[in-house]
Amino acid sequence: MKIAYFGYNTFSSCLDLLISSGHEILCIYTGKNSMFTDRVNNIAKQQNIPVSFEKPDKFEMDKLVKMGVELFIAAEYPWKIPIPDALKYAVNVHPTMLPEGRGLTPLPWLLLAYPEHAGITLHKMTNRFDQGDILLQKKILLDDLESYDTLTAKLYIETPILLNELLTKLDHYCQHASKQDAGTHWEKISRTAQTIDWHQSTSTVLKQIRAFGSLGVYAQLAAHNYLITAAEGVEYQHQFNAGDLILIDQIRLVIATKDGVISMPRNGLLVVD
Repeated sequence: MKIAYFGYNTFSSCLDLLISSGHEILCIYTGKNSMFTDRVNNIAKQQNIPVSFEKPDKFEMDKLVKMGVELFIAAEYPWKIPIPDALKYAVNVHPTMLPEGRGLTPLPWLLLAYPEHAGITLHKMTNRFDQGDILLQKKILLDDLESYDTLTAKLYIETPILLNELLTKLDHYCQHASKQDAGTHWEKISRTAQTIDWHQSTSTVLKQIRAFGSLGVYAQLAAHNYLITAAEGVEYQHQFNAGDLILIDQIRLVIATKDGVISMPRNGLLVVD
């Protein structure tokens, strides 16, 4: 089958599946080379697949259909894709159990507040984000200490398995797709939600750090603003005020919370002033 693929690194295992299954990828739409797209761009280069960094427009999408593309697959792609009337299939991957958790940044919300809605939904792509008929779903269970990076690892492993099941009976699943209920839409993560308040409990701070993982959380330390991507901590009685810098050396920074301490490796910190 001729396919147009839209996506970044998180679900790039889907791209691996399509290639290994013998499908012809006519074009990949992704972002310019960065830590979020480098794997997709490397695959495109290795397989000699044309890449576009532009936002999809109707003219280009219609052109793909005229070139024989039957299926659009979007997997972690942030831009709206105009769906041509003549396109046979269009499938989107969403990392929640839709209709719960529509929106552009669901992963941190799953870890911060809604673990019961973690999963994978393959649904028909329409001109309304995350609202197309549901084709297949699989629930993902979260560990008590789940992080953004362990969850994305689970999604990376499980999504191509579900996609392969879909593709083996694509017509069947399309004909028996179920419409979504009203569901919920989760707002895009704000800078505030991604910023640490050292006056919170140690467990709350650690949960917030895990929820963003390698994306990082923002925090003020010793009059500078940092992006933190790694930390550990414990509850511990001390005489310091929340937010006090207890220790700084070439290896780590140790910060007081209201009921404990958080230690951060220096190589997990980035100054963002």
